[in-house]
Amino acid sequence: MQGNGRDKSKHSTAAHGSGGPPLVLLINDEYGTRKGGISTIHRGMACLLVSKGAKVYSTVLEATQEDEDDAAADGVQLISPTTFQGDSRQPVLDWLTWDHRNRYPNLPPNVGFVVGHVHITSRAARQIKELRFPNAKLVQVTHVIPEDVARFKSEERELRIEEEKARILDDLEHADVIVSVGPRLYDYYKNETREEDHHLEFLPEPSAIFQNTQVKYVDTKTKVVLSVGRVKGVERLKGYDLVAKSLGEVIKVRPNTKWRARGIKREDFPESKAIIQANKVEFVPFTPLQYGTQEDLSKDMRQAHVVLMPSRAEPFGLVGLEAIAAGVPVLVSNKSGLAWFLDQDPDWDRPIVEIADEDDDEAAKTLAKRIIRILNNGSKEFEAARRLKERLLGSKYWVASHNKFLEIFGL
Repeated sequence: MQGNGRDKSKHSTAAHGSGGPPLVLLINDEYGTRKGGISTIHRGMACLLVSKGAKVYSTVLEATQEDEDDAAADGVQLISPTTFQGDSRQPVLDWLTWDHRNRYPNLPPNVGFVVGHVHITSRAARQIKELRFPNAKLVQVTHVIPEDVARFKSEERELRIEEEKARILDDLEHADVIVSVGPRLYDYYKNETREEDHHLEFLPEPSAIFQNTQVKYVDTKTKVVLSVGRVKGVERLKGYDLVAKSLGEVIKVRPNTKWRARGIKREDFPESKAIIQANKVEFVPFTPLQYGTQEDLSKDMRQAHVVLMPSRAEPFGLVGLEAIAAGVPVLVSNKSGLAWFLDQDPDWDRPIVEIADEDDDEAAKTLAKRIIRILNNGSKEFEAARRLKERLLGSKYWVASHNKFLEIFGL
């Protein structure tokens, strides 16, 4: 993080020296939490800043009435793009990155901090900061590790790893502070940037919706296995092929098991279904569920006997954390940032499952055994999940990282 000519001697070199609250402009493409991950963390950061007195704005490409209502309840002001009569083009990230003067002409004055998300809006945040608010501080939040995920998507993406890495590091080079979500991302970008003084680890707090979820185990022959996230294009990355194979074994032992997958777009369903069927070894009842609200996901978890997050690579894994917070049994890949976090405490590591690197059949067998054990020992597993929820939430693990995050903004 050298060579951009800015003084980074203090995190909280606040641009609100007049004594007023900091004005923070968060750059993102959406505000809702339907797609989880980045947008959920984005909203959580916005709420955290507002709770400590910051004045917070958030860009969006488009917003539903629900998004508008949520933002208003959170105390966040959304900024939507200007559209023109007769222009039928759909909003795209380029509007934020390259066309922000025309599409977002009325950004608030006196912005003290601009916050972007790597790799979705990091370039847009940098452009807006440099061209519109040169005296503001730039904060970049890291969410991805290209070297981990690209090889599970396509050869074309593998060939673009160097290019994507260079683009990310260029954006980080111009940041005043880097914030990495969870220990895996923090460790990776600490190595890549060799930056420690202006690089913080951020640990998300599960939404109150999940913390307040009350699960109840009932003894039924029907069992529900829940997975969350899209299938199309990321079936190997997210481990959907392993789930399909493993549930073929589960069905032999627990024939009334249902598999529900939350996060499948209607237009992607035929291809998603074909991907799953291609990896089945036995018939497995599969129910696709579209992207939903956190309330929808909480309901899904209350009806589930186990939540799966068997990714071959996962920078963090927020849905696994949300499942733990809800108190439902969950299996989390050892390849995830969440597993890195849970493995720090011997009382927290129960959900971690080993996903073999090279042997998919072995990985599927391991996953199947863990699923069967949970389904066969229902009440015992739910009691263990309840204790884990109490220990994790009782630790208030997120507080220290949130305080460091707030210091960036002089709060």
